[in-house]
Amino acid sequence: MAAPLSMCTKEEQRGMILFLWSEGVPGAEIHRRLSAQYGDSALPRRSVYEWIEKFQHGWTSLKDEERAGRPSTSITDSNVEDARAMILENRRVTIDEVANHFEISHGSAYDIIRNRFGFRKVCAR
Repeated sequence: MAAPLSMCTKEEQRGMILFLWSEGVPGAEIHRRLSAQYGDSALPRRSVYEWIEKFQHGWTSLKDEERAGRPSTSITDSNVEDARAMILENRRVTIDEVANHFEISHGSAYDIIRNRFGFRKVCAR
């Protein structure tokens, strides 16, 4: 058996779902095959069934639809880079100080500092 594929995109997996579904393979078997090949990066079972349903209703695109809602305006590339510069300039800055400086929410500032930069402790006051 070939080695599992570690890197894949959602579009590639959706293409596999479309191909296997068009051959009449059931959803559970499609999910099992995706999990065997892609491991932890495989689409969840529910997503497999949702895409099969879309294909049954005539959907042909492998891309997601545009979603309604307001786009994020607080976590922009410029805010992220400016926050990095601010933190590197003064390592004792707090999350609230970053949030107030850029006029963004505490949660957005936390997301930038913790998830984007990987900083665990910005200030130890």
